[in-house]
Amino acid sequence: MATPTNVRFAESIEEALARHIRRTGHTKSAVISTAVYEWLAMQEHVSIRFRTAETGERRAALADGPEVWAVAQSWLDHEDRTSANVAATLELSQEAVEAALGYWADHRSEIDGILERHRAAQDEALAAWERRQSLLGAHG
Repeated sequence: MATPTNVRFAESIEEALARHIRRTGHTKSAVISTAVYEWLAMQEHVSIRFRTAETGERRAALADGPEVWAVAQSWLDHEDRTSANVAATLELSQEAVEAALGYWADHRSEIDGILERHRAAQDEALAAWERRQSLLGAHG
């Protein structure tokens, strides 16, 4: 449940916030909630930053590396799950992999949701490719 909070901003911040809201169409509450959520997450996980994905979704990523979900996927796909092995596979430092795993551990539903959407998109792409291939076979 959301709880109301009264926040007073300096005029320059309020103006910048209003411009952002007009440009993006997001609500003031959504922008502020997202900003606070991301700031708190970055305070707990100093190697994490947030990026806007192609879908417009904000996603956690290593400051100088891939999105956290990509590290999580590599972790799940790796037969010998150690941070050293995953780091070598992704050409990252072991510390970077540990940072991503730490964020994933603290934000399981967020990262697992991205992993699930990514798997669904892969399944859809494969099904579309198979449908196209069946057309080639029917006319070949």
